[in-house]
Amino acid sequence: MDSVRGLAIVLLLLWHASAVPELYDVQMPEFIRSANAFFMPYRMPTLMLLSGLLLARSLQKPLPTYIAGKLAMIVWPYVVWVLIAKATFLDVEGLPWWHWRAWYATSYLWFLFFIAVYYLAAPMFSRLPAWIPIGLAAAAGLVLPYGSVEQRLAYFAVFFFVGNWLARHPSALEQATHGRAILLAGVPVIGFGIAACLWTDQLQYSVWGAPISVAGALLCAALFSRLERRGRGQPMLRFVGRSSIVFYVSHFPVMALVTLAAGDHLQPLILACVNLAAAVLVGWALALRKERIPIRWLFQAPRPFARGMEKILGGATRRPAI
Repeated sequence: MDSVRGLAIVLLLLWHASAVPELYDVQMPEFIRSANAFFMPYRMPTLMLLSGLLLARSLQKPLPTYIAGKLAMIVWPYVVWVLIAKATFLDVEGLPWWHWRAWYATSYLWFLFFIAVYYLAAPMFSRLPAWIPIGLAAAAGLVLPYGSVEQRLAYFAVFFFVGNWLARHPSALEQATHGRAILLAGVPVIGFGIAACLWTDQLQYSVWGAPISVAGALLCAALFSRLERRGRGQPMLRFVGRSSIVFYVSHFPVMALVTLAAGDHLQPLILACVNLAAAVLVGWALALRKERIPIRWLFQAPRPFARGMEKILGGATRRPAI
C-alpha cells in the first residue's frame, strides 16, 4: 500500500510541476500535457481507493475516538494549509479567507476536504451492505452537473467506498490482484489512458470510466506486490507513501513560490523540473521531521486538541436524548 500510494503522489507531483506554472500563464509543451493526461484516470482515484481500504479498520474504534481522529488528522491539516496557501500567493479564486467559499474544497486541497466528508459520513453506512454507498455515489455522479464540486465529490466517493468494499471482501481483492485478472486489465487500462489524452475533459470525472480506473489501481497494486515478494521493493516510494500527506499539502505552495520567483527566467520544461525537485526536497525534509514539534502541527492537531475533541464528542454521545 505504501509503495502504490507513493507512486500516486509522485505522479501528482509530476502533474503539478507543469500545471502550477500554467496557472501563472506559463505555457508547457504539449507532450507534458499528454503524459499527465494519460495518468489522469489513475492518480487521484488510486489515492481515494487506498484511503477507503483503511475505513473498516477505523470504524472499529468508538465513534468519539473515530471522529476526533479524523478531525485531528484530516480537518486540522486542511485548515492549516488553506491558511498557508492564502499566505503564499495561492489565492487563485480571489476570495478573502473569511468567505465560506474559500474553505469549500478549495484549490489543490480538495482531496482532504473530500476524504473528510467521506470519513465523517461513513458511520451512517456502517451497518449497511458495503455496495450501497458505491451505488448512491455513482448515481449522484451521473445526475449532478458534470465537473461541479458536488459531482466530483460523488465521483471520487465511488473509489473511496470501493476501497472499503474490497477491505470487507479480502478474497475478492486477492482474486483481483493475481493471475489472469491482472493480465486482462492491462489492455483496457492502457486504452483508457490513451483515451484520456484525447478526451481529457470529457473523461476526467466520468462515472462510466470508474471501473477501469479501479482496475488501474489494482494493476499497480499487483505489480508492486510481485516486486515486494521478489525483494525488489522501492524504499523511496514507500517513504513517500508513508508520508503522503506531507508531500501532498506542501508541494503546491513550494511550486507556486518557485514559479513566481523564476517563472520569467527559465524555459518551461526546466521550470517544471525545478518545481519537481524543490517540492521533493522540501517534502522530504518535512517528512523526516514530521514527528517533531512544531512541524508535526502542520500535519496533525496537537494531542490536547485531539483528546479534548474526543472528550467533548464522548460526552455528547452519552448525553440522554430529550
